[in-house]
Amino acid sequence: MNQTADCSQAPNLWSIAEIERDTGLGKDTLRIWERRYGFPTPLRDARGDRLYDQPQLQRLLRIKQLLDSGHRPGKVVPLSLPVLEAMLQASCAPADQSDASADLDDWLNLLEQGQPAQLRAALQQQLQQLGLSQAIEQLLVPLGHRIGQAWLADRLSIHQEHLFSETLQSVLREAIANLDASNGSSRPPRVLLTTLPQEQHTLGLLMAECYFALARCERVALGPRLPPSEILSAVEHFQVDIVALSISLHASVREIADQLALLRQQLPAEVGLWVGGAWASANRRRLPKGVLPVVNDAQVNTGLARWRAARG
Repeated sequence: MNQTADCSQAPNLWSIAEIERDTGLGKDTLRIWERRYGFPTPLRDARGDRLYDQPQLQRLLRIKQLLDSGHRPGKVVPLSLPVLEAMLQASCAPADQSDASADLDDWLNLLEQGQPAQLRAALQQQLQQLGLSQAIEQLLVPLGHRIGQAWLADRLSIHQEHLFSETLQSVLREAIANLDASNGSSRPPRVLLTTLPQEQHTLGLLMAECYFALARCERVALGPRLPPSEILSAVEHFQVDIVALSISLHASVREIADQLALLRQQLPAEVGLWVGGAWASANRRRLPKGVLPVVNDAQVNTGLARWRAARG
C-alpha cells in the first residue's frame, strides 16, 4: 500500500512527470513495473499523485542505463541499487586490463590484513609502472568501485575503507607535488578545483587535479563542498579561467543540473565550467548548455588543447 507523503517534511520528492523527464522512462512503464515487479514504490501526496524519493530516482537511472545497454526489464528492475551499480561498472570495465589491476582482490587482502605501509608502497609502485593517468584509469577507479562493493557486502569495515581513501589521497598528493617540482613553472589556463556543497566524495576531485597537473596547468585547489557564491567569489579573486567540478554518481540529477545551469549563468562568459566524475559520464545529455564534460585524461587534454589554441 502506498504511503501518503508529507511534502513539507520531504522536499526531495519527484512527481511522475519529473521522473519521466529525468530518467527517460515513460509514465505507463513506471506504472506497469509497480504492478509487475513491485518497484518503484512511490509515495502519494494528499491528492493521491505519485511521488518518488531520491533513492528510487537513483535506482531508476541505473535501470535505464542497463536497459539502454540491452538488458531486459525483468532481469534488472527488481535488483537493488548496489547490484545495479556493480552491473554497470562491470559493463564499463575495459576488456584489456593490465596485470596490475587484473586481480583487485589482492588489494582487498592488503586492507583486510591491516598493512598500511605495504598498501602505500604497492600504490606508489603502480603509479611508477603505469604512469599517473593510466594508474588512475586502469587501477584506481575500478579499485575504488571494488572497495565500495566490498564494503556494501560487509567484507570491509568502515575503518578499512577509510584507510584506503586516506592512503590513496596521500599517495596522489605526493605524486602531484613531484610533478610540480619536475615540470617547473605552470602555464594557463588557471583552473579552480572544487565540488558543490552536497558532494561528499573527494577522491574524484584529487584525481581531476592529477590530470591538470600532468598538463602543467595553474591550479587553485579549494577542496570539496564550496557554495556556489564562494565559487563565484574565488573566480574573481584568483582570476580563474576554468572552474572544474567533480560530481559522484550518487548525486541528484535534477538538483545538480539546476545548480550547474545557475552557476553557468552566473559565471563570466569567458570562464569555462567543466564537470567530471561518474555523474558527468552518466548524465551527459542532461548537462546544461555551456558545461563541458571531462571524465578522463584524454578529454581533459582535448579541452585544454582547444582552450590554448583559441588563445594563441
